[in-house]
Amino acid sequence: MVTTAASIDLTDVSVFAQGRDAEVLRLLRDDHPLHWNPEPDGGPGFWSVTRYADVRRVASGTDVTVREGTQIPSRRAEGEGARSIHHLDAPEHMKLRRLVVPALRPAAVKHWEAEIVAVVDELLDPWIGAGEFDLVAEIAAQLPLLVLGRLLGVPAADCPDILRWTNQMASADPEYSAGPETAARARDEVFAYFRELESARREAPDDGLVSVLARAEVDGCPLTRGQLDAYYLVLMVAGNETTRNLVSGGVHALNQFPGSWGWVTADPATRLCPAVEEMLRWVSPVLCMRRTATQPLELHGRTVSPGEKIVMWFASGNRDERVFSDPDRFRPDRDEGDHLGFGWGAHACLGAHLARLETTVFFRRLAERGLVVEQTGEIDRLASNFFRGTKHLPVRITRG
Repeated sequence: MVTTAASIDLTDVSVFAQGRDAEVLRLLRDDHPLHWNPEPDGGPGFWSVTRYADVRRVASGTDVTVREGTQIPSRRAEGEGARSIHHLDAPEHMKLRRLVVPALRPAAVKHWEAEIVAVVDELLDPWIGAGEFDLVAEIAAQLPLLVLGRLLGVPAADCPDILRWTNQMASADPEYSAGPETAARARDEVFAYFRELESARREAPDDGLVSVLARAEVDGCPLTRGQLDAYYLVLMVAGNETTRNLVSGGVHALNQFPGSWGWVTADPATRLCPAVEEMLRWVSPVLCMRRTATQPLELHGRTVSPGEKIVMWFASGNRDERVFSDPDRFRPDRDEGDHLGFGWGAHACLGAHLARLETTVFFRRLAERGLVVEQTGEIDRLASNFFRGTKHLPVRITRG
């Protein structure tokens, strides 16, 4: 049991796996809003900001960089080659980001809605009235995977490999990974797969993002091999994790707070939108992101020195009592503050509009078809301090 803010260790993933992070982060917000955390593995340690205003200030600041990494450990998912857009500052970041922005704007992703509806119905149909099943394995993980496959131009038969690689690279949880070697091997397999797919798309282009990137240029030059590899990896991981964890976490929230689903279904046309935004706040699918100070950064009477790591806890900012009333309660009618569920600033989630649409369509189809998803057992959370992941969520789907 945590007794003082000074004793808190945010590298202890059991805090998150056991669902104790809300209590822990509240202590930091109140008593240690700029908190120094040693790294038990011999790393240099890091600062944490936990208040909403401080998270936004760091995320928007020009006195920090992403070039040294965005996770607490000093490593980059793409390896030591060309940097992904996650690990580039302005102006390089925006030059690469704008290559796919047109395909991910609200109007563009809206064109995918009919396909997303078809995917959702296909995933729901076998489980209506069929008894207990694992929502994560059968629906929450499959939905973004199948949609992302279409968006990237990945054949449906290859989507299970995409899911396996994502799990192995995005988590150190023993269920998915045996450690850094597993992640490195998965990364190499991802690079090899997309290089082969890219070659095929150069010969026979489609409207997928692999074809878009294969033809893209920055400053009049085609993307390098390293830039392409890094981009495919980012799209694959980011395109899966947010929606998967938002859908499973959203179902859990609706079951934790009885009456929420009834409120939504009374008028889904107007109430589903705020409910999904509240899911983003309450779940916080990405728990945190890291920056590295490039200049002295003064907060709460303490100084973050150049070269030191500073971690922005989106999950804590989203529960900050200074912005959100009764923040630990899931309230689908909430209308206060801009949540940090997709991060903040120039590096906010690139696929936010797609994740919103996928999640909205899933819950809208439940409402339109008169379905109720009832949680039948305990949630099994991912042992991670980076993603708010759900490994397993037993449920049954019935007609309301």
